Amino acid sequence: MTVVAGGSGGRVGARRVLVPLLCALTTTVLVAVPASAAPPGPRVDLRVLVVQDGSPEVDAVLEALTEGGVPTDVVDLSDPARRPVDRASLTVPDAVPHARYQGVVLPGDAPVELAPAELTVLHDVEREFRLRQLNATVRATARTGLAEPSPGAGWSGRLDGGVARLTDAARADGFGDMRGDVPVGEDTWVEIGTPLAGYTTLLTGSSPDGTHRGPLLGVLRTGGREELGLSFSYAPGSMPFAALAPGLVEWLTRGVHLGMRRAWFAVHVDDVLLPDARWVAGAHCAYGADCPPTVPPAPTIRMTPADVDAAASWSHDHDFRLDLAFNGAGSRLAAPGGDDPLLAALLARRGAFGWINHTWSHQYLGCVRDHGVVPWRCATVPLLGWTRYVPERVIDDEVARNTAFARDVGLPINPSELVTGEHSGLRGDEEMPEDNPGLAGALDDEGIRSVAADASKEAGQRPIGGARTVPRHPIDLDFDTATFAETVDQYNWSHTSRADGGDGTCEADGGCVPPVPAGDPRAGFLGRIVPMEVTKALGHALANDPRPHYVHQPQLTEDRTLYPVLDQVLGSYRALYTEARPLLVPTMTQSAEVLGRQAAWATAAGSTRAWLQDGIVTVVSGGASDRPVDVPVTVPPALDGAFGEPYGTTRSGWVPVAGEQRIGGVAP
Repeated sequence: MTVVAGGSGGRVGARRVLVPLLCALTTTVLVAVPASAAPPGPRVDLRVLVVQDGSPEVDAVLEALTEGGVPTDVVDLSDPARRPVDRASLTVPDAVPHARYQGVVLPGDAPVELAPAELTVLHDVEREFRLRQLNATVRATARTGLAEPSPGAGWSGRLDGGVARLTDAARADGFGDMRGDVPVGEDTWVEIGTPLAGYTTLLTGSSPDGTHRGPLLGVLRTGGREELGLSFSYAPGSMPFAALAPGLVEWLTRGVHLGMRRAWFAVHVDDVLLPDARWVAGAHCAYGADCPPTVPPAPTIRMTPADVDAAASWSHDHDFRLDLAFNGAGSRLAAPGGDDPLLAALLARRGAFGWINHTWSHQYLGCVRDHGVVPWRCATVPLLGWTRYVPERVIDDEVARNTAFARDVGLPINPSELVTGEHSGLRGDEEMPEDNPGLAGALDDEGIRSVAADASKEAGQRPIGGARTVPRHPIDLDFDTATFAETVDQYNWSHTSRADGGDGTCEADGGCVPPVPAGDPRAGFLGRIVPMEVTKALGHALANDPRPHYVHQPQLTEDRTLYPVLDQVLGSYRALYTEARPLLVPTMTQSAEVLGRQAAWATAAGSTRAWLQDGIVTVVSGGASDRPVDVPVTVPPALDGAFGEPYGTTRSGWVPVAGEQRIGGVAP
């Protein structure tokens, strides 16, 4: 009997998004594998074969597999030296029948680049081992189980929105955690055919005029084989593919595979307790930050007690935790020698939020800035030309004073988490190609283990001394805007071309957008800016990305511009999925741990072998036996034993593997 044992695991809390599933961090596994005297059955390796032709649809499927940590091998049909698809590449000579792959992804049902003999042997192996095939894009033909559209029957063309609908058959096979309605993105080509014998519809859509409704996704069962085909266009990250991706992976693998997928979404609000500079519409600058002396004064932006009550009520009503990154100096400056009403309000509602040390005064902790030039640059040592850096003792003091402030007033922080002002001290600014040399030592001195970074500059996690970075995605509502009008004006300046009245910086990477109509700032904000930010944030949540998002405290004040964005992110996600796939809100420490495990698995996956045989998953690590590899494993919910945690339509968790580990009771 083989026993798999892991560390302690947690379960989702009563509030379905406030506390994340800790199974993504540690897993308890105590599974006994019963001995059997029966001859061993066929063996199927837990790896997916992806046949690539350069199409965006196959790219999207491959990305979905990779995001979830599912091991893949890729055959590039455009490579003249590619290996042939034959029995030797699909099976292993062994004492029992042995398949190298558990599923196959093709560009279509019969890519012209695959020779007929290759397709024949592929179908033979799929039939022999009950492997499923996913066709990334199909046309309506008898070969795909659909009658071609004709006058009065079926439809093909472009959709610019609309809603598709999952069928009961879909929910019974991989998509059981979805509610049913799936939004269709703009500029989506679809082909709606009429199902023929052997075809089961999984997703239906309608023509723009509503006269024709039929399958956009379905399974053809023929000759002892199963092929799933998508008859709409998509690319990586596009809807509805991103929403369907978890179910597509579970269908392809029958719910048994290496890798695991979660939906993560945390939001940090920086600069709490500080006043922020205000954007001056028309002057294209923030007063107190970068405005010339000729610009009239503009009041700073700081939360009020009413804003605190509104944030706490919103969090409660939406079952979602906001994490407040605070600077204690802001409270001391606002009420020297007296009581700060904002601090009092935050303390009264402290349990409604998470809390993160954002340093005492938000001091820039990279190089010493020379503001005598515009834009600023790093000051240098005279004659020698060496860059001058903020001393390590200053970084220590900024962290320690804010930690002491939290302790003195009673803010419940994790003292090992830190957000520096402007992510300073870390490389990333044009003037700062390297970290402040004193940063690592200061972080170690203060016991920091998770330090925030800007994902738009450095998306990958890396160590700094004993700490690890936690890259954060910016929500593009700037630190100096609190009203719809300010936000629209600042957005138009930063994101449009010179010809459209912007600063033109977007022209360098071709990222310019048309100006947001400024005549009605509220309508422009809600109609243009919010959908763009929702699309980005929701895309991260659907992509198994545990990186937090961040904004600043002005977005909780005055027009409270953050809430329309969050309302749509949460509303869109919860409209897609049931409570079986909750949106998880990780802390900084949890984000760091998940990112670290994901990166380690991406490295170890190539040397880790796993297979399913006689209802048992066997995992063999390629690493040293004294250094376990954390392997993400997903299995059906009917597993005989307490493996992992339920999430979506399956159970999953991290298994520490040193040598060989087995998990029993998996349905063959």
